[in-house]
Amino acid sequence: MGDAVPVGVAWQKSAACNGYEDCVEVARLANGNVGVRNSRLPDGPMVQFTSAELAAFLDGVGKGEFDWMTS
Repeated sequence: MGDAVPVGVAWQKSAACNGYEDCVEVARLANGNVGVRNSRLPDGPMVQFTSAELAAFLDGVGKGEFDWMTS
């Protein structure tokens, strides 16, 4: 299970969500990590990643390594 969602952080979702609630949101946490949560569950759990972990994932996304997940 993920960590409890902290209060008072600025969550951001992609502009591609276009108002849909089925999105992933990210926030910079006080400990320097990045929190990720489901926008439909704002009080639900989140997971934390270090900046290096998130950078590695985003690099893979940019290279199309996870494109199979949306088709």
